[in-house]
Amino acid sequence: MSGYWGRSVKTIKETAKMVYDADYLFRAKERTVATVTGKMDLENWVKGSDRDIGGFSDVWLDTTSSGHAKFHGYISQKLPEDTRFNRSGYAMVRTRDPRPNILGDGTWDSSLYRYLAIRVKADRRKYFVNLKTDTLIQTDIYQHILPIRKPGQWETVILPFNMFTLTSNSVILASQPMMASTNMETVGFSLSDRREGPFSLEFAWIKAINTNFTFGEVIRLSYHPDVTWKTDFAKLDKKL
Repeated sequence: MSGYWGRSVKTIKETAKMVYDADYLFRAKERTVATVTGKMDLENWVKGSDRDIGGFSDVWLDTTSSGHAKFHGYISQKLPEDTRFNRSGYAMVRTRDPRPNILGDGTWDSSLYRYLAIRVKADRRKYFVNLKTDTLIQTDIYQHILPIRKPGQWETVILPFNMFTLTSNSVILASQPMMASTNMETVGFSLSDRREGPFSLEFAWIKAINTNFTFGEVIRLSYHPDVTWKTDFAKLDKKL
């Protein structure tokens, strides 16, 4: 089943699962934002590079033998022939723009969750995680560096939503308004570290989550000096 009704059925199932998995106060524990388990799931993603403006970088999005996504290619620093551009060398991948369904416009609400969790395996290059919300300026993107602690190995990276920085065309903006978290549109990865050469990043899923101590930006339990988001990080990483 595809199209409007197919998206509607999928959304209803996902919403029902979130309600079923919630705690006794109906506080959401997690939401799967994106997952890749096979080639069919790649239809929900788009990719791009500086070739879109005449550059020479290559980007591919494939699946591995285990069915997970592989964002890879080659970053070229060669400038486009168009003299309006004085720098080049980037690649990106993101989920497709939201499409309406019977329950709404296809966006999702991150305000119910504290962290973005990503199951990923990457090389030593400097990647960013990108979040697009419903904004008036289409180039506005909220970004956070992807902190890879174990290059070449699978790990779970957890990023607080309130630590993302507003950028436009990869430039940090002086004004940092709060994210329009109730209307999240896309999530993805980008690479623009100005280094010539190949790159590779694999990912299995992206989730919005709470820990046992949080519900969105609300702390569930009273403060204790031994409980921080970093200690939550360590406990969750062991489980995953």
